Amino acid sequence: MNRVLSDLALGVRLAVGGGRKSWVRLALQGVGIGMCVAVLLLAASIPTAFGNRELRGNGRDVVSEGAGPAPLLLEHGSMPFRSHHISGDYVRALTPDAPKPPGVQRLPADGEIFVSPRLAALLASPEGELLRPRFPQKIIGTFAEEGLDGPQDLRFLAGDGKIEPSSGNRVHAFGRTGPAGGLPPILSMLSIVGAVVLLFPVLVFVGVATRLAAAQRDRRLAALRLVGAGAVRVRLIASGEALAGALVGLVIGFGLMFALRPFADDIPIPELAVFPADLTPTLPLTLTVGVAVPVLAVLTSVFAMRRTIIEPLGVVREQKPVRRRLWWRVFPALAGAALLASQFGKVDETSEPAQWPIVAGVVLLMFAIPVLLPWLVERVVHRMRGATPALQLAVRRLQLDAGTAARVVGGVAVVLAGTVTLQMTLAGVEHEVRADEAAEANYRYLAVLAHEAVDVPELTGVLAKAPGVVSVQELTRAYGTLPDNGYVAIAVGSCAALESVAEVPDCSDGKAFIVPSEESRDNAEAGDVLGIEKSDSPWTVPRLEPSAGSRPGLYLTPAAARGMSLAEATTEVQAELDTALPDAAEHARNAIAFHSWRVYSYYVGQDDSAEIEQVFFAVRRALYAAALLTLLLAGASLLVVGLEQVRERRRPLAVMAASGVPRGTLARSLVWQNAIPLVISTVVSVGTGILLGVLVTRVFDGEVAYDWTGIGIVTGISVGMVVLVTALTLPSLRRATGALGLRTE
Repeated sequence: MNRVLSDLALGVRLAVGGGRKSWVRLALQGVGIGMCVAVLLLAASIPTAFGNRELRGNGRDVVSEGAGPAPLLLEHGSMPFRSHHISGDYVRALTPDAPKPPGVQRLPADGEIFVSPRLAALLASPEGELLRPRFPQKIIGTFAEEGLDGPQDLRFLAGDGKIEPSSGNRVHAFGRTGPAGGLPPILSMLSIVGAVVLLFPVLVFVGVATRLAAAQRDRRLAALRLVGAGAVRVRLIASGEALAGALVGLVIGFGLMFALRPFADDIPIPELAVFPADLTPTLPLTLTVGVAVPVLAVLTSVFAMRRTIIEPLGVVREQKPVRRRLWWRVFPALAGAALLASQFGKVDETSEPAQWPIVAGVVLLMFAIPVLLPWLVERVVHRMRGATPALQLAVRRLQLDAGTAARVVGGVAVVLAGTVTLQMTLAGVEHEVRADEAAEANYRYLAVLAHEAVDVPELTGVLAKAPGVVSVQELTRAYGTLPDNGYVAIAVGSCAALESVAEVPDCSDGKAFIVPSEESRDNAEAGDVLGIEKSDSPWTVPRLEPSAGSRPGLYLTPAAARGMSLAEATTEVQAELDTALPDAAEHARNAIAFHSWRVYSYYVGQDDSAEIEQVFFAVRRALYAAALLTLLLAGASLLVVGLEQVRERRRPLAVMAASGVPRGTLARSLVWQNAIPLVISTVVSVGTGILLGVLVTRVFDGEVAYDWTGIGIVTGISVGMVVLVTALTLPSLRRATGALGLRTE
């Protein structure tokens, strides 16, 4: 064991002390591996970042039970503003020692308010001009970090001396204990699949970066054989050189991670922005990255030298490689598909699935791409003939060494396959988490819900005078219990009011309409006897006419609802807006802002998304952002590998240039060397991504949806990135083909 460690240490010393060329090689390896390590560390920080976010959210939860009278009254208030969602609380302290929520120094008095830094910036900006009337209170401070989910939170805490005690607003303390809620199972598994799909390419990049500058290493290894080192020891020493590059990469990776961390709070997406202090990798995952990267580098180095003969006078590789076998390369794809097929339909919104078959299946199918590519490239190029000198040079080079070219584009191919998988999976899962209230195409109506203490006729009159409001209608909403214990929503109003929320053809007083639900048990039929909420009087359903709308349920005119007890029903005001007036909804909201938490307004179909739907869109944005980051990493890694390839082959390139081969021909041959594997890898990656997307969507029991536009865009971006990287390597070709490239020992 000591001898193995000493040989590895000698390899590290040779890599560090081999002169300027060794330092350049070490730097290239370090940069390539370092970028991958930085991404892995950022991924390892996700549990800490979002765990802390959830803990801060739990700290704001109210405790409504306790000994004695409640010392604090609290009413939740939220208000949409354009594309923003502002949430907060209104409080009234009943005792001097009333509890205060995290993040504030004291409770605000009547007419005072605390705001988050992001909300303070919005109010002070020109964009927030229409928002200021809703916050007439005096701003006395901003929230500290412990009072916010993230740096982009729009949150407030306002004092309101008019809050009266009720059954749901008494607070004894803040802070919830117990297990965290977490994501719904379907979104949890979607996040896990996305993480696996996006992080697996990073490991591919580590393996590619480890093989940089093999020619210089070969000369050093031949010299070691010349002074008496055995073949096994030489391979260990070569692994030590790879280990040195991995260690440098770890240092660069940690440096990049901590250099990027201060910018975490600048992410514009609220669900993704985190405080820099939260972006800290967990200790187990940090140790895993710190151990896995050097081990992977050493194993990759050993695997790369399996067909290398190191002799004192040089290093010999098989000039005509052994034909690659197909059977074991197909096995990962078949095994992965079988594992995913075994989980079809086992993931839904309630069940907790087994994670390992899904993760293993995704990893095996992704692993099949870099495994199959060398075999495919080898088979294709051995049947090709060069029609031009440039193409002939490229084909001959690929025939001699198809594996290197396949590895160069293999990382991008894995990223492309992963992104295609994400697109298909997200498109297929989306309808599973959609709320029943599907988005309406018509956003002309602003719905306003009022607290029981609000004078509805006065509210209606104020809204009617607001700028941009065309008309105002009142709608009464209730719920009924069906004979089979299902529930049906009920809306009662004039024909004009019903037309604001559903399609009611030939409406007249006395008619009743139904928007059917997908769940048959929640559909009422004529003659059914319903139990009305908070009422002991049953009501019989009259003859119904079919209708269409975003919310399933019964839509009744006043005469059709005769006999129904609506004393405890909720009144909803529908304000028809003039969409020609910019921000008509915001002007209407400002007109009723003096009611503060006592009213809540939303665009029907726009602001009333279910919580799981909102979380789904947050997960989707996070996965797309990570996919973009991984794709950029692929481009950067490919550039590093491409530059080193030109540098490693500078002598044969210089010999050909000195023999009369035009530099333009050499440049075009370099383009062909990347273009041929690129076309093959694109076909393989898109096909694998679609297959993996279909399998994963079936696991979620979702509808298979092919986002051909998105797939085409991502494929075009990936191909364009390889073309751009190839173009960026061409200037180095001119230097490599100069006279100095002919120099040798």
